[in-house]
Amino acid sequence: MLGLSLQSQGLLDLAFEKFRKIPLDDAVKDVVYNLGLDYERKRMYNKAVAVYEYIAKTDKAFRDLAERIPKLRSLVSPMMMASQEIRQDGKIIFSDDLGIKPTVGRYEVVSELGQGAMGIVYKARDPKINRFLAIKTIRFSDEFEAEKIREIKDRFMREAQIAGKLAHPAIVAVYDVGEDYDLTYMAMEFLEGDSLQKYCRKGFLLPLRKILFVVSEVALALDYAHRQGVIHRDVKPANIMVLKDGKVKVTDFGIAKAVSSSQTKSGIVLGTPNYMSPEQINGHELDGRSDIFSLGVVFFELLTGVLPFHGKNLTNLFYQITQVKHPSPREINPKVPNPVEQIVDKALSKDPEQRFQTCSDFARYLKAMINRIDQVKAKVKEVPA
Repeated sequence: MLGLSLQSQGLLDLAFEKFRKIPLDDAVKDVVYNLGLDYERKRMYNKAVAVYEYIAKTDKAFRDLAERIPKLRSLVSPMMMASQEIRQDGKIIFSDDLGIKPTVGRYEVVSELGQGAMGIVYKARDPKINRFLAIKTIRFSDEFEAEKIREIKDRFMREAQIAGKLAHPAIVAVYDVGEDYDLTYMAMEFLEGDSLQKYCRKGFLLPLRKILFVVSEVALALDYAHRQGVIHRDVKPANIMVLKDGKVKVTDFGIAKAVSSSQTKSGIVLGTPNYMSPEQINGHELDGRSDIFSLGVVFFELLTGVLPFHGKNLTNLFYQITQVKHPSPREINPKVPNPVEQIVDKALSKDPEQRFQTCSDFARYLKAMINRIDQVKAKVKEVPA
């Protein structure tokens, strides 16, 4: 049956056209019902309802249609039911009552993990190898003009493929990228832990040694990426994870570059301005030292619980980053040792030539501080009570 072949290729609309041309006996009802389930998996609930109503015209008592159609209608508004696609701010809708898990690509979406400026992250399962992973979905159509979308998607795919080649213990592994109807997605290693955002607030600051360890691990991961020709461009607490086992992982390589030269519909360039380097704001060509500045901002925030640069608006913030020296971390948190403040100062130099020239240099100084702390602690233990 041609309709089944089209359905297996994901051409659901064409499959429905073919099914409607044959008599709707019991066997065909089963086939068409399964097509409705495929529409549900692909988050096209309005089309699933249309398929089920087509069956219900001749057999209202078929399977669970009497309960299923109202449940589907309750998920979406009447306006959405009339549209070609279901949109809920780019979110995937879940309903335990229906017993069908939505899919992105071949991956079954289990639950939502978090939401950021560039998309929503879900926990998902790869049914082929029964492995849990994280799926980051991006709906470019919500942010960019139609004529720019194809260009941005192509650039995103290229950058994601480059990021997928990065193999480092502190960089999140990228397994797959693709498109699924209205969504562009990236399948990544599933992580159990917290982003650094949790530890950038007063009252939740990590111990100094842990901060030095985390930042040094990120610096080493960035150094590896830079040596592979990849600049992160969006180093920030939300893109750094501290896992339950204490390991550190950096996420979202490639995404920032894919959209950095494109404006949104509102005219705003996507990104996280608080962590941008002066040269990034000024539109200069970037190298790894830009990531060093951004990591310096994260370092400052982990030590103090506040950002080094503030502004009433974007223009004022950019002026602060490019022209005004950051405050002393020690004045905000007196527990910050003087040598640590000197490391922060160097990382946050406005002139890239005055910063650490590589992330490995940055990490070396951080590791030296860790060793110094360990030595002091060891000496304290040696002192008799």
